[in-house]
Amino acid sequence: MTVFALSTAQGQSGVAIIRVSGPFAEKVIKKLTKKKLKPRMATLCKIYKNDKEIIDESVVIFFEKNKSFTGEPVAEFQTHGSIAIISAVLSEIAKIKGLRPAEPGEFTKRAYLSGKINLVQVEGLADLIAAQTERQRQQAIMQYGEEASNKYLKWAEEIKTCLAFIETSIDFSDEDIPVDLLKRTRKIAKKVQKEINDHLKTEQQNEIIKEGIRIAIIGRANSGKSSLINYLSKKETSIISSKPGTTRDVLRAERAYDGIFVTLIDTAGLRKAKNKIEVEGLKRAKKESDLAHIRIFLGSNNEKNPFSGLNINPSANDIVVINKSDLKKKHNIKPNLTISLKEKTKLSILETKIKEKIRKIASPHTGAILTKERQKNHLICTETALRNICGGDIEIISLNIRDALSHIGSITKESNNEEILGIIFSKFCIGK
Repeated sequence: MTVFALSTAQGQSGVAIIRVSGPFAEKVIKKLTKKKLKPRMATLCKIYKNDKEIIDESVVIFFEKNKSFTGEPVAEFQTHGSIAIISAVLSEIAKIKGLRPAEPGEFTKRAYLSGKINLVQVEGLADLIAAQTERQRQQAIMQYGEEASNKYLKWAEEIKTCLAFIETSIDFSDEDIPVDLLKRTRKIAKKVQKEINDHLKTEQQNEIIKEGIRIAIIGRANSGKSSLINYLSKKETSIISSKPGTTRDVLRAERAYDGIFVTLIDTAGLRKAKNKIEVEGLKRAKKESDLAHIRIFLGSNNEKNPFSGLNINPSANDIVVINKSDLKKKHNIKPNLTISLKEKTKLSILETKIKEKIRKIASPHTGAILTKERQKNHLICTETALRNICGGDIEIISLNIRDALSHIGSITKESNNEEILGIIFSKFCIGK
């Protein structure tokens, strides 16, 4: 069956791309343009309705079998992006027998089933389409490209080597099993185990890239928290007032630092609560403090106890800041930095420190990281099976190695599991 869909976003645009994939792709081109095109050559064609009326003039490209994204013959119509034109072209294509509208993710699914991409690349493509920050894009392209797949394929080859050694050993009698083969098998298995365990640890980094880093600004009432979040977010997120207790709830602002998604959190100023609203605000401030990756403790230069009532126990990712350096100093605190939000003093230094903390948290590992629960589950099973070959009967060792090989292979290719494929491809939009 040949399928078709609008592959660009719905709605009016400068250009729209309508894709047709399947054995009738070339027939569709001839029907709509009255031309036979050379493969992979962009050609300006008139698009006809009912073989007479011109719908549009567009660029049309034909990709022959095995030379397209899906691996099938593909036609692409690059039309003007008016809703009327798109609707008219889709309507004409739908009249042709043997065609139907594509389902969500069907073009990508056909590319997978044709062997053009593997499952890791499919998942990477979905992430690439959904990427909102530079770091999300960078990681997605590693999954869609070859870096992540090559890691899994390399482990598969090493486990195959283990299986070859063990199968060779089985051909010998118990008395004649070459000790060296078993030793080499266990050495390779141990190496792969360690590499898998290291890769599993990168899952936390993926969560940070995906969900972002939380930065909580914590301090007493009227210490300048609202002014600080407004400065860092580059927008008026919080109301600024000299009256203490203006912020009673948790306020959030979002931005990106060096390609990392960051949520800035302005918490209620810590002081003795005067009503139930302030009590609830202080509870939420405590919760945000506990969940934050980075905490900025903010105190006032003109107070004897700038952090009175705060249980300050800064970690390596926290920053202790004294604000209002333009006022007379009344404390003996040694902060990481003293600033003045009013006079914009040393604020760029504070931002530099924040960026350093973000980079440290978001980049402990280089290269492709673990991004999917499905991949994680197979890796855990692979590692467990390899761990079980340390001793025991030679046939049991062989079974464990085969189990490990099955799981590591399923990461890149799992075509026999329709339920898994359904879940993966359902996340794509129609036209991709």
